[in-house]
Amino acid sequence: MKRVRWLSGLLSAGVLSFTLATVGAQVAQAQREIHILDLNCVRRWSDGPSYNQSTDVSIAREIYTSILKTQPFGLTCRLPGGRASLRIEYGVSDRDSDPPAKIDVYVDGNQVASQVGKAGQVNSLLVDVSNGKSLAIDISCSRATNCKNGWYYFFWFHVIPGASSPGKR
Repeated sequence: MKRVRWLSGLLSAGVLSFTLATVGAQVAQAQREIHILDLNCVRRWSDGPSYNQSTDVSIAREIYTSILKTQPFGLTCRLPGGRASLRIEYGVSDRDSDPPAKIDVYVDGNQVASQVGKAGQVNSLLVDVSNGKSLAIDISCSRATNCKNGWYYFFWFHVIPGASSPGKR
């Protein structure tokens, strides 16, 4: 009798562990971010090149490693579908005197966010892009004049499937 209870308890623990591991793996996989350039994208306009490489840059006398270095450009990408968020963190190097970037975000052709970065700091943008089919991002100089085609550095430029922005349900 004790042996049956012990085996039953062991079997129950095994089933529970398997269930938790399976659900945990699905949640972890759903939250895995996708680099923007790993999506199916088309460049719409470009004033300069972009580089998908690690570059150390100083912003506000702190060092950051960028994942993308670019001049102003426009990009339209296919979204994976379902719930998702776009997370962007960016800035201008301490070496550069260029104005910060202006970023406009469109989902299915409708503008959903716009932000002008602040000089001398890392700027963050989190946008709910849930259930969209396409994502367009325009990165431009925040001023109409005195833009020297400077570089903007991005530290996060990812779509996070299965997540939505805070405050959205």
